[in-house]
Amino acid sequence: MIRAKLAERLIKEGFRPKEAAAALNVTPAAVTQYLKRKRGGNASAYPSTDRLIDPLAEKLVKRLRSGLGGVEMTELLETARQVMVMTQGRVIVQEQPNTPEREEALRILRERLRLELTAAEKYLELSNQTADDYSKMLLRMIASDSIRHGDVVSQVISWLEAGRDSEFEMPGKKILESLVELEDSANEASLTESIHVGHPIARLLFQWIDADEAKHEKIVSKMLKLEVDRTHRRLRGKPAVS
Repeated sequence: MIRAKLAERLIKEGFRPKEAAAALNVTPAAVTQYLKRKRGGNASAYPSTDRLIDPLAEKLVKRLRSGLGGVEMTELLETARQVMVMTQGRVIVQEQPNTPEREEALRILRERLRLELTAAEKYLELSNQTADDYSKMLLRMIASDSIRHGDVVSQVISWLEAGRDSEFEMPGKKILESLVELEDSANEASLTESIHVGHPIARLLFQWIDADEAKHEKIVSKMLKLEVDRTHRRLRGKPAVS
C-alpha cells in the first residue's frame, strides 16, 4: 500500500513508470497495477496514511532528482510500522477493560494512547502546512515520537490485558557494554556545542539529537544494570560447584 502511494507521487512529480519501478524495487508492471488501483490495498482504510507517507515521498523525490538511489526497505518498514500503530491504536482506544482490578490503569493508558495519536495527527497536519524544511522536519520528528509513545502504550495495554508476567529477555552483558561505550562516544560529540548554524530551528534539531543521545546512554546503562543484577540473582540461586 505504501509503495502504491509512493508510485502515485513519483508519477505526479514527472517520473516515468520505469523510473518509479526502479526507485521502489518493483517491476514496471507492478507500478502500472498500483496506478490502476489493482494492487496496493485500500489506502482509505488507513487513517492519516497520506500524512505518514508524505515525508518518505518527499525524501524519495529529492533523492531521485539528486541521483542518490531509491527507497530503502528500512524506510518502508518504519512507515508501515507507523501506519500500523496509528490504525491499531484507534481500535485499542475503543476497547473496554475486562479485568476490574486493572480497569483504572487501562483507562489511563487508553486515554494517553488517544492523546498521543491525536498529537501525531496534528503535528503531521502542521508539517504539511509548513514551507520551511527545518520546521517541517522538526514537526515530523515530534509526530514520530508521539507514534512511538503510542506504540509503547499499546504494547503495555496488550500485556496487561493478557496477564503477562514480568519475565524479560536482555541482549546480554557484552552487547550492552558495547552499546554503552558507543553512546558514550556519541554523547561526547555534542552537535550543539561543536556545530554553529544560523537557522534557529536547525539549532533546535541539533539539541534534539544531543538530548536523544543522552537519553539513549541513560536507558542503555539502566538496561546493563538490570542484566548485571539479574545475573547476580541467578548465581546466588545456583548451588555451589565443587
